Amino acid sequence: MNPTIRDVARVAGVSVATASRVLSGSAYPVAPEVRLRVQEAARTLEFTANAFARGLSRRESHLVGIVVPNISEPFFLEIARGAESVTSQHGYMVVMCNTERDPARERKYLEELRAMRSGAILVERTDHDEEITRQIRTHPAPLVAIGPHLLPCSCVRVDNIHGAMTTTQHLIELGHRRIAFIEGSASSPSALDRREGFRLAMAQNGITVDEDLLLPGDYTMAGAAAAMARLLAEKAPPDAVFAANDQMAIGAMWAAMEHGLKVPEDLSVVGFNDTPVAAFLNPPLTSFHIPLRQIGEVAARLLLDQLNGDAQLRTVTIKGKLVVRRSAIRKRGESPP
Repeated sequence: MNPTIRDVARVAGVSVATASRVLSGSAYPVAPEVRLRVQEAARTLEFTANAFARGLSRRESHLVGIVVPNISEPFFLEIARGAESVTSQHGYMVVMCNTERDPARERKYLEELRAMRSGAILVERTDHDEEITRQIRTHPAPLVAIGPHLLPCSCVRVDNIHGAMTTTQHLIELGHRRIAFIEGSASSPSALDRREGFRLAMAQNGITVDEDLLLPGDYTMAGAAAAMARLLAEKAPPDAVFAANDQMAIGAMWAAMEHGLKVPEDLSVVGFNDTPVAAFLNPPLTSFHIPLRQIGEVAARLLLDQLNGDAQLRTVTIKGKLVVRRSAIRKRGESPP
């Protein structure tokens, strides 16, 4: 059995309270010879302090929860990696909370984090009902949100509208006019922003959006493949596709090739987020790069600032850049502008 603090106290010949003060690093005065006896007993017994239990006794926790809509998406994994790389350097352990975009699961995780008095990073919340909002407003530890929100906490925002406009403009400059847009999850703030950016770029270039070319893909490869099949069944199919994330771009490319089309010769395809897989596809995917790890790192630093007593709330906006590869080319018959 693992030795306990009581075992250490017994071997050192001191009270449990004294052993706890020595091993927790308390400033409470303890005689040097007593301190040495406790430390030697701990080494002999190979005692490891339970940081979690110690944190609860102090009404604090060295856990950080990262609440994400879908742990399988590279977008969220990269953000989590960035957050973990920062928090681990400061003695915190990260707990991933995968909501599957289910408000009930999100509420459950928030309740668990509340019980542990854990700080949390909320990545693109998918529900804003009164109960979840109340939980967040009264959370006993600091919170940081990634994405649009109306909560009294620090925030890291991504300029998705700018990114979608830039990506759409790239297709337009390649001579494409019938551009399909495969949308993300209907409950996702980033999906709404990316759709708005697409529409703004089309309008600024005097191009009417064909509503039949806007289809949901739910941020998944399967959803995008189904949307692509519907698009290719149109009497006038698109000559270019903008998928609102790389996962959907992969699904769209697969469906196009299943229908006998070549990418990019017959159909240009672009994605969003520039996840690590984008550069290794065939053809390599043109995608709008979002510095995902940096987002996680910035969110973690904002959270640590608050955990260390900084009460000032901050908002950091991060922009990206378009990474041009070989999945989109100039439309046949179109001359450079």
